[in-house]
Amino acid sequence: MSSESPPSKRQATDKKVGATGFSDENVSMNKQLPDIIMANEDEQNGHFVSKEKAIFKNLEYSSAKESDAAAMAWINSQKLGDFVMNKMSPGSGEMLTVTNISTDKLITHIPTNGGSIAEAMKGAREAKEGWGKMQGHIRARHLYSVTREVQKQGKLLAVMECISTGVAIRECKNVMLADLVQTLYHFTGWAELSSPEVKDCQSHGIVAVLLPEVATLTQIAQQVVPALAAGNCVVVSPAAPLPALLFAGLCVTAGLPSGVLSVVIGEEARQALLSDRNVAMLSGSLSSKEECRSVVNSLQYPIPVSLSQVGKSSMIVFSNSDIDSAVDCLADKAFYASGQAYDSVGKVLVQTSCYEKFCKRLEKKISKLRVGNAMDHSNDIGATASKNITAIKEVVSLNTHLSQFKSTSALPSEGSFQIPTVLLDVQPSNDIWDEAMLGPLVKVASFRTTKEAVAIINHSKQGVGCSVWSEKNSLIMQLTKQLNVGTVWVNCHGIRESSRPSQYRNCTGSVQCGGVDLLKLYMAPSASPKHSFSDEKIDPNLVKNFGKASPPALPLDKPTVDPEESVNRTIKLFIGGALKRSANDSYREVRSSTGTVLGSLPDATKKDVRDAVEAAAKAFPGWSGKSGYNRSQILYFLAENICRRKEDFAEVIAQSTGRKYDDGMQEVDTSLQRLFMAAAWADKFASSPWEQKDPVGVIGITAPAQWPMLGLCSLLGPAIAAGNTVVVLPSDKFPLVAADLCQVIATSDIPGGVVNMVYGSQSPLSLTLAQHQHVQAVWYFGYPEGCHVMTKEGVENNKQVWSEEYDKRKWNSLVQGTGYTINNHCYNNKVVIMPAGDSFAN
Repeated sequence: MSSESPPSKRQATDKKVGATGFSDENVSMNKQLPDIIMANEDEQNGHFVSKEKAIFKNLEYSSAKESDAAAMAWINSQKLGDFVMNKMSPGSGEMLTVTNISTDKLITHIPTNGGSIAEAMKGAREAKEGWGKMQGHIRARHLYSVTREVQKQGKLLAVMECISTGVAIRECKNVMLADLVQTLYHFTGWAELSSPEVKDCQSHGIVAVLLPEVATLTQIAQQVVPALAAGNCVVVSPAAPLPALLFAGLCVTAGLPSGVLSVVIGEEARQALLSDRNVAMLSGSLSSKEECRSVVNSLQYPIPVSLSQVGKSSMIVFSNSDIDSAVDCLADKAFYASGQAYDSVGKVLVQTSCYEKFCKRLEKKISKLRVGNAMDHSNDIGATASKNITAIKEVVSLNTHLSQFKSTSALPSEGSFQIPTVLLDVQPSNDIWDEAMLGPLVKVASFRTTKEAVAIINHSKQGVGCSVWSEKNSLIMQLTKQLNVGTVWVNCHGIRESSRPSQYRNCTGSVQCGGVDLLKLYMAPSASPKHSFSDEKIDPNLVKNFGKASPPALPLDKPTVDPEESVNRTIKLFIGGALKRSANDSYREVRSSTGTVLGSLPDATKKDVRDAVEAAAKAFPGWSGKSGYNRSQILYFLAENICRRKEDFAEVIAQSTGRKYDDGMQEVDTSLQRLFMAAAWADKFASSPWEQKDPVGVIGITAPAQWPMLGLCSLLGPAIAAGNTVVVLPSDKFPLVAADLCQVIATSDIPGGVVNMVYGSQSPLSLTLAQHQHVQAVWYFGYPEGCHVMTKEGVENNKQVWSEEYDKRKWNSLVQGTGYTINNHCYNNKVVIMPAGDSFAN
């Protein structure tokens, strides 16, 4: 017998392979395969793991850095400074140091020059007539040239954004640059269509735009581009100057006229910009409420303001959703722009039944995120502003009782970086839940019912957007209507569409995003008052004393009325659908133009205002839930009842103002027309499942004094027609008309609390309204110092503010007293974005 051992299974396999026709060389190579791909036994767990799997499991990322040579070459070729009259204008002031926060290396020094504002304004004044009145087609061709130039130099723009702000290069190229190009194309189209579509609007003139230190390209797309398309000259004050300067340079290369776009650098220049009378509108996105407060305090003239604080979006995950997809999306979008942009996810609500499962998968995903040089394509997250890192570390140190997990990535030795951190089981009552913590920090909480989740999101200070993750369509449709945010993403997050209008909630002014409404934000109705404010500076003493209570009225020495001829009339407050006395039982005499006492006016207090706001907030869900048809019928009935008493109203107007009876009758007839028009609009605020117009909420209205009935009805009608509830401060000079109107409202089927009237001195009461957290918007028509105070309080309370001087608008004009100029303030735009899927992509 042979002494050789029987062949092994592997040898038999080798022979079998050789027998099938392979050469001996192949057989020899085959014998080496066990050392390469054959299964080996893992000594630790006893399972077979291929070396291929072991290699991929332990695979190290290789560096894939983008070159910044072109960006540095452009910087070194320029004498950097303020960009004025289509050229760089280096100043002689303080040097602004610009560093790459990913490496802490110096990029350049930029000299600032606050005095260049005068030159920038001179150029803008010279250019605004030609640019604003330019034919829409010609302006569109200019913007098209800018778009093409941005596309040609897109990589350079993305790299400049990356080295300036620390945002990951893949996000700068794939997201921010794409948004800028898409927005440019969109508003190039609106410039072409401006004549037929916005023929009743005109440009403001010169618009000041303040840009944040992160996501500069995105904010250029959201603020600078639509302002230019609307025919305005724009002066930009950026926190990160390099991307803005490069964009301005590309505009010059594209042939943009001189003076249309200017860039000023430094704090001195920003302060000079805010105090210049030539600025007709202020728009901005700032990193903190303190910055917003400082900007408003620096304003020297009352102008329209649209300011927003950079916040974060939210996410709701239901148990019936695709958990893996939600986790993947959160890991990507929570740390977009290092968690310092509007689309970044800051708060996550997860249904209790899947909370543990979601957190385990999220922890596994987060642990693999890489933090490092923003110019390296292999890194997921770039650098973070140092002040945001300090804030995050403070929050984490103060909440050590919360469970948390972080990425296992090692931080570079140089640069400003923060490890991505997730805080678990954060209670909505915790102060940090509602704070917009900029940076790579995510807060996760659980919820049980859908109503609970909606209540938590709607009580947030920031209403940017929210993504909903669920496979149940009926639930999704309910949530899209109930969530008080500007954008609702369905099973996705962060997708932008320039053509669809949305509106940030809880912001100062009206912060639009996309669509023709964003274009109109930078325009004024052509028939509206040319200047809504006076040319005089705001008196700081008047601002300081605004809202102080006037001294109490003293009793008169002689009778106010003859008891034998008439009955002493006492006006009551109208709150919650009932006539009520003031909390302090204090009254003032109401006199006619000739000095005759017409009645007693209650001197309302802060408590009365709070009661009125509480009644309005209680009535809002029911009133906004009614159909537009139902609201229109009620408004028609109100107009019908007023018509029956038109002679009484005309008589009161004539007695109060001293005008002729016929003039009073004309004001009543015009007021009836306003109510009919509001009723007609009630069911015309069209909404679709994907583009919705939501009522604002509780609106505080300080009515103009000169038109006691017409001004009141012109504002009241559209507000309640859109589904809002109101607290009105009627004219304190001529309040009897409002008192008679309350009696009609009480018998016109308007539910209690929808309309509330509070009488008294307008200044202290309007200040109380502006400071109330449950008032979502303030419409103020009064003195210049009051307009400034309303804007300041809007910043403090994240409130929409519409303010004008009381005598600038012609309320008896059909165009100035009706239409878009008023309706636009009655609702908020909401867009619902749902991916179409790829089943039929081919």
